[in-house]
Amino acid sequence: MRTKESKKSVGRIIRNIVLGILGICLFVLIGFYVAGMVHFQDRFFLNTMINGVDMSEMTVEQAEDYVAKQIGTYQLEIKERGDKSEVITAEDINYHYVSKGEVQAFKDSQKLYMWPLCLWKSVAYTFDSGTQYDEELLTEAIGKLECLDETSSVAPKDAYIDFLEGSYQVVPEVEGNLLVKEKTESLIREAVDFGSRTLSLEEKNCYQIPGKRENDAVMNATCDKLNRYISTDIEYLFGDNTEILNGEIIRPWLSYDEEGNVSLDKDQVYEYVYQLAQKYDTADKPREFVTHDGNTVSVEGGYYGWLIDQEAEVAELIPAIESGTKGTRYAVFAQTAVSWDNSDLGDTYVEVNLSGQHVWMYEDGEEVVSTDCVSGTMSKPDCVTPPGTYTLYYKESPSVLKGENNEYESKVTYWMPFNGGIGLHDAVWRSSFGGEIYKTNGSHGCINLPLEAAAQIYERVYDGIPIICYY
Repeated sequence: MRTKESKKSVGRIIRNIVLGILGICLFVLIGFYVAGMVHFQDRFFLNTMINGVDMSEMTVEQAEDYVAKQIGTYQLEIKERGDKSEVITAEDINYHYVSKGEVQAFKDSQKLYMWPLCLWKSVAYTFDSGTQYDEELLTEAIGKLECLDETSSVAPKDAYIDFLEGSYQVVPEVEGNLLVKEKTESLIREAVDFGSRTLSLEEKNCYQIPGKRENDAVMNATCDKLNRYISTDIEYLFGDNTEILNGEIIRPWLSYDEEGNVSLDKDQVYEYVYQLAQKYDTADKPREFVTHDGNTVSVEGGYYGWLIDQEAEVAELIPAIESGTKGTRYAVFAQTAVSWDNSDLGDTYVEVNLSGQHVWMYEDGEEVVSTDCVSGTMSKPDCVTPPGTYTLYYKESPSVLKGENNEYESKVTYWMPFNGGIGLHDAVWRSSFGGEIYKTNGSHGCINLPLEAAAQIYERVYDGIPIICYY
């Protein structure tokens, strides 16, 4: 019995101890809970975030002071082109916090009896901070920004075509740093209104931009056309003489417009060809000729010589330039001579000295015929043999020569006309040649020759052989 009572007594003691401990714990918990309610009565719970900032255990006043300090550090960084930036600070514009009761409302929304939940659960609040700034001060601050000073800004420049280092190129645009003022000012005010701390003027497309850029398709196509024109390199051949037509000469003849149309000044092409003709045409021009005797005479008259067909040459030259032709070229001639050497006569020709009344024929530079002659009667103006350089029309054997009005009729064995009705022929009715016969008893204008000499010349001449007559 004593043993049983003893066991009951021990159990009662243990139970009382456990109950005591539980009572103490409960009392402590109740005390801790009550202490927490007292502590958080005017404070935010633990793990409370406001606008991303930990406001745990702060009073409303402390939280608002913190917000005000944060807003007091506000500055707007304006990022500009060229890694430059400027700032507008809170002080510049009197930017400050104005409470609208948001923080107090957050505090009032806390259920005090639920404070223990904050030990493992966080709460976040957000609000647009109530701020104010001075509009006039902001206007002044904007006005002081260097980026908006047009006097120190560089305006954008369009890309353009220029001739550089021997070719047409598109010169790149200049971006500059001139801002669209109204848009920039509006964006700055908007950034301040929203409390933004950075504003990239580049990203917001605030800069004025060039109208044309380096990659402009029309300008690049125009350069291609222009460069094709000036790539022309034509070497004109005039015997041993040459004339070079290249881009340096052609470039002043070119023009172009914004639509990419390239024009070649045809008047300039005509002028170029005209100058070639002035230099190299020999027809209808006096020619300096070294006679059989070694004297130099100026021979005028006749139709023989080189004559550029200027219209035809221009018609061929224009497309040649437009396609950038390279290589040698012969001009288009309306009339040609047999050579560019020896006053265009070459080395096979007939020479008639009207003053000396003598005829020579050269073949391959060698004298093959030499004979006296009788030319037109000097005392009869209508019969005088005109000087000049001509070519043989044709030759005929035998032939009958008739006067213009059939006032005479002469049979000849060898007839070689070169100037209208004037030609070389035999004159068997004459017993002598040379001397001064021609002055009073000459021909009607033809060159009378001894039969044998006429035969020798007739056998060697060909259609188109040069015949030069001089006094």
